[in-house]
Amino acid sequence: MPTTASLPIKSLSVDLKNFRTVPQADEVSAVRAMISINPDWFWALMESLLEDGYHPTENIIVQKNGKKLFVREGNRRIGALKLIHGYLTNSQISLPTHIAAKVEELPTAWKRGNKEVPCAVYEESETDLVDKVVTLTHGKGEKAGRDKWNAVAKARHNRDKSGASEPALDLLEKYLSKGRNLTTQQAERWSGDYPLSVLDEAIKRIAPRLGFSTSRALADAYPRASKHRDVIEKIILDVGLQSLDFSTLRSQNEDFAVARYGAAPIEKSSKSSGKKSAADPGTPFDSPASRAEVPAVNSSAPKAKSKKIAAVAVCDPRSVTRALKAFSPKGNGRDKLVTLLEEIRRLKLGSHSHAFCFLLRSMFEISAKAYCSDHAKTGGPSAVKASGEDRALIDVLRDVVAHMTKNNTDKQMQRVLHGAITELGNAASILSVTSMNQLVHNPKFSINESHISALFGNIFPLLEEMNR
Repeated sequence: MPTTASLPIKSLSVDLKNFRTVPQADEVSAVRAMISINPDWFWALMESLLEDGYHPTENIIVQKNGKKLFVREGNRRIGALKLIHGYLTNSQISLPTHIAAKVEELPTAWKRGNKEVPCAVYEESETDLVDKVVTLTHGKGEKAGRDKWNAVAKARHNRDKSGASEPALDLLEKYLSKGRNLTTQQAERWSGDYPLSVLDEAIKRIAPRLGFSTSRALADAYPRASKHRDVIEKIILDVGLQSLDFSTLRSQNEDFAVARYGAAPIEKSSKSSGKKSAADPGTPFDSPASRAEVPAVNSSAPKAKSKKIAAVAVCDPRSVTRALKAFSPKGNGRDKLVTLLEEIRRLKLGSHSHAFCFLLRSMFEISAKAYCSDHAKTGGPSAVKASGEDRALIDVLRDVVAHMTKNNTDKQMQRVLHGAITELGNAASILSVTSMNQLVHNPKFSINESHISALFGNIFPLLEEMNR
């Protein structure tokens, strides 16, 4: 049984193996991961502590490990308190401006009265009991209360403590460590907040197409023994970006594996049998057949031609959606660009035309600065003036294009980018830099879905080239 004591916050160590995240190297990384997974909840909790102090009725669950005291329940609270007291500094973890201001203004009496917290301390040998207590704890729904475990945390607990097989989680964790098409920011966030149930279904359906008998076999083979690594990583990325979801997986009209990833079509049973195979994409998801692992396809059977996606006109909003779904920025300094890309993909042009343009303009500016940084040591363009001030975006973009085209001597690249820089530099164009600026500052200037759809294809090639 635990002993209760009021312990200094400084003496408590944040759990580096919190089920919400992958194991972390140190305390700073662990707190960053908690914030990244659900920043609204973390900052709301921190504000609550700043306003009301720590409620002495809520014990922190602590377990001994040698001479150290590890927090098993209450990691967000301890992480927030360590930031407030300066045990974790603002240089290590950046605070929102309004919260940083509140921390600066805290009276000495608050810090003195909240330097220790009530703890229930368990011995090192009481792991099973601690696990049971922690499992039963996560029930509150308020933001400043205990954050409920999501699918990733539940699967991790189920695997690590109950010994259950969780192939989707195993695959995700390998991908976050070894994946070649994701950013550091994505890896940090997806370690604890990811549509795991979607991935679980996706790999069950794709496994036989790639020559694996089960999703477990696929997860075990990745990445070293899998010749289909690129396809697997593209699927995991698309699930994380929410461009591959349940509605796509269960579509009666399109086989996602064939249409998106070029996999072999599922072989259906003959018409004479009057039955569909368990692997038939048309099988209702709730049927027993669909819940089972899909049997492997007969590799000797002739492969049908992959279904081609119908082409759309350049002025069709779907052309914009498809271009952004296929866009995969590469290079350093592009974490925020990826965040903006994830947001812009979720917007509907008809309902969010102005928000779309605000994000698009930001993506061009961040991409231009990243490109300049990439080529700073090799005579590339500069995004800033000698004084250190930002240059006008259109001037930077013109210099970027000049650099890419080797001052117009690379005729092929010049043809690729001519439309983009012409459109962006023409102040009268709806999608010029000037017009996108006017959307912010001019109360009379507006834009709609048809404007974006008609002109997006002209400027998009430059965005792609800056992030290859």
